[in-house]
Amino acid sequence: MKLQDLIMAVKEQNLTKEQLESYRNDMSSVYAQMQLEMASLEKQEALFMGKLEGSAISRKIAWKTTEAGQRLIVLKRYTLAVKELLNSLKSRLYSIY
Repeated sequence: MKLQDLIMAVKEQNLTKEQLESYRNDMSSVYAQMQLEMASLEKQEALFMGKLEGSAISRKIAWKTTEAGQRLIVLKRYTLAVKELLNSLKSRLYSIY
């Protein structure tokens, strides 16, 4: 299931315990995949920074303008959103138990 589909599904208020558990598992899997991709991009960032001359700020800006840098920016925000949704799912599950 895609992240956008998960977000829309989780917004549903009348989910069963089984549905909440399934969405939590799916969301956890998506979160883990994003974390692995972020690790790879952060390694690329470190190598990119080591190859350039100039100030740290100019190297950081140069990195952020690359396709990989843009993807890392998006993933950082997505992981924050997914983390919040996971917390929400956990709270909803605890209220059922």
